[in-house]
Amino acid sequence: MQACQSGTWRTIGGKLKVTQLSTTGYLGQFDFCAIARMGNAEDAHYCQVVESPAGSRKWYKYEHKTGCIASCVTLN
Repeated sequence: MQACQSGTWRTIGGKLKVTQLSTTGYLGQFDFCAIARMGNAEDAHYCQVVESPAGSRKWYKYEHKTGCIASCVTLN
C-alpha cells in the first residue's frame, strides 16, 4: 500500500481487512470508510459516511429514506 508523507509516496507493509456494515450511527475504528452500496436514492434522501472528529479513525454512517452499506478498511 502506498502512503504519502511530506509530498513523497512511500510503501507501507501489512494486509487490508475489509468490513462491510449496514448499521447506522457509530461504525467503529477504521483507517478508511466509504459508501459501498446505496439504494432508493431520490430527492432529500441521503447516505453519508464520516470520520468524526477528523483524524480520530472513528467512523459514523448516517442515512435518511434510503439504505446503504459502508465498506471500512483497516491496515493490519
